[in-house]
Amino acid sequence: MMRRGIEGKDRRPLVVGVILLLVAAVFAVIAIKSHFFGESGQQAQGDKQRDEQVSAVQGGGRRNIYDRNFMELAVSFQRSSLYARPLELEAPEKVAREVAKILGLDEKNVLSALKGERSFAWLGRDLSREKAVKIADLNLKGVYRINQVQRFYPGNQLGAHVIGFLKDEQGLAGVEFYYDSVLRGGGVYDPRLAAAGVSRKIAEGSDSASLILTLDSHLQNTLEQKLAGLVHSTEAKAGVAVIMVPSTGEILGLANLPDYDPNRFWEFSADARRNRAIEDLLDLGAMERLFQEAAALDSRSGGGGNGAAGGEAMPEPEVIQRGPWNMVADGRYISPEGVGLGQTVVGRGEFSVFAEKVGLTVKGEVDLPEAMFSLKEDADAGPVIKKEEGGQVTHPPPAIQAKPLHGDKDSIPTATPLALLSAFSRLINGGQVMTPHVLRAVWQDEQVWDVPVRRGIGEFAVRPDVSAGMRSEMKKAAGSGRGVFVIESLLQKEPFPEGQAKPPSDSAAPPPANEGGEQAKAGPAVMESILLGMAPLDNPEIAMIVVLEGAHIDPQAKSPVRDLAEEMMPQARIALQNQVKPPTAKELAVREVGYYKKMETIQAQSALPAALAQGPQGLIMPDVRGLSGRKAMQVLQPYGVRLQIVGSGQVASQYPLAGSALRGVEQCVLRLKTMQ
Repeated sequence: MMRRGIEGKDRRPLVVGVILLLVAAVFAVIAIKSHFFGESGQQAQGDKQRDEQVSAVQGGGRRNIYDRNFMELAVSFQRSSLYARPLELEAPEKVAREVAKILGLDEKNVLSALKGERSFAWLGRDLSREKAVKIADLNLKGVYRINQVQRFYPGNQLGAHVIGFLKDEQGLAGVEFYYDSVLRGGGVYDPRLAAAGVSRKIAEGSDSASLILTLDSHLQNTLEQKLAGLVHSTEAKAGVAVIMVPSTGEILGLANLPDYDPNRFWEFSADARRNRAIEDLLDLGAMERLFQEAAALDSRSGGGGNGAAGGEAMPEPEVIQRGPWNMVADGRYISPEGVGLGQTVVGRGEFSVFAEKVGLTVKGEVDLPEAMFSLKEDADAGPVIKKEEGGQVTHPPPAIQAKPLHGDKDSIPTATPLALLSAFSRLINGGQVMTPHVLRAVWQDEQVWDVPVRRGIGEFAVRPDVSAGMRSEMKKAAGSGRGVFVIESLLQKEPFPEGQAKPPSDSAAPPPANEGGEQAKAGPAVMESILLGMAPLDNPEIAMIVVLEGAHIDPQAKSPVRDLAEEMMPQARIALQNQVKPPTAKELAVREVGYYKKMETIQAQSALPAALAQGPQGLIMPDVRGLSGRKAMQVLQPYGVRLQIVGSGQVASQYPLAGSALRGVEQCVLRLKTMQ
């Protein structure tokens, strides 16, 4: 009896231990499934909610981005991907046959994947609603579905350098990156949103919201087309054009060339995706005369400086040439509006102080990530900002102080295109403090909250009397009867073609004659062109900059850039007057159905190069050697080619070879082997 009692006592802990191990195993399986597949991993068999999982109108968790007139710039749709667990399949041949028929794949390749040694096999990534529902209706055991959010940019390249793009549902550039936590929710407390009166959940980051930008889609589209024509006609290497409201800093249009399509950003080089308006540095060239005039006015009216004279006066030229261009120094030209400016020159140190005062030499004052990354780490600036593909991104605190680009007061002044336009806007806006920005409001359901302009980055401005003096000088330079002011400068980057003479300087002397007695013509040379403009003259509502890099411009011919500015500024004034009400939920649903169809049409042609791909080469095969089979499939999925995977382990070889053109290629072969 005693022995049996002892045996019973020993057995109970063993039974309890076994039960605990089983429970732990169940929880482990659930945890692994949740970690690997997420909450959206569901078996296609018996799924009655399938129609809602591939929604064409309700979108996903990430909210949309709109322009100032509530037109969609970025939208989200729920999509599905299918995978199989080969060990759970009852009839692999049937699954391969049915899936291949619906997805248009090679049945033998599908069956080979299903009979492989792997416990997981993708059947289709990012499927359309129609195909996902058809496969779900088959009730195939061992076939599962994962719901995903598909981001689509209806305008393709339209405003790409402002909007940005996503990868793995993480914003990596532009507004998609900078306001990532607002668009997807799950961010941190944002004091600006709280100040705007948005809902507590949005301000605290527990709820997502759509964004309304300052851009105008129609104006942006026209600006991009005009800039593209200008770049083509001048054979320029690159171009930038920005339209801004000088009193508020609202950016109505921002165009960069080369550009890219965020729907297929991987096809474009890093250079094409670079936001030149924020990242490029310009030598001011002859445009410095405009700011020298302002610095002299500021000095004379008590704004600074060490000399009572307020700068050194330069003698007025006896004859002011009113030709298209006027040489003010070797390789530097100014348009007629700038000939009479800058006749009083302040010292280089004094000019640097004034340039910093108006934000001319400061980079990093706009709500786009390119500006954030230009800031140097400061002791009290908060966490370091890292630009990485995927993972959480730390945003800067609201009060980061902008860093001057040039601490040396004897250095040549340079500025980014956006900083140059911002400084110009401060010269003409009557002394108002403004910060360039692209976010106008936050939108959720029927509520729209205007977001105040961020402060604390730099309180750049000029005194009202200096601004009034500059506008007076600009009126004189523009001439009577003019409604706009435009000033241009050229900086010669390469020598004139051999045998051609330089154009004349301010002396208005004619160019030297050649051996035949005829006047030699300068002809096009490689130039960096800068244009600044404002309209109207009395109360400027619009300011604009156009920059051409490496353009072929004849310094004795009419400017090819001026027509663009004089045409775009009146259009921008009209765009400012538009007052549009938010669309209803029904209107949005109808529009999103149209966008969904457009997205599917584009994806059906995914084997072709992007509409705006650079050059004729089209898609290029990436190097996936060394990646796991699954990772290689993820990399190659957007390229629209069928995959044949042989073996298991990591990719040892691939066909086509890395760097090969994929035009006309329908199938890629990846050979895998276990790496030691």
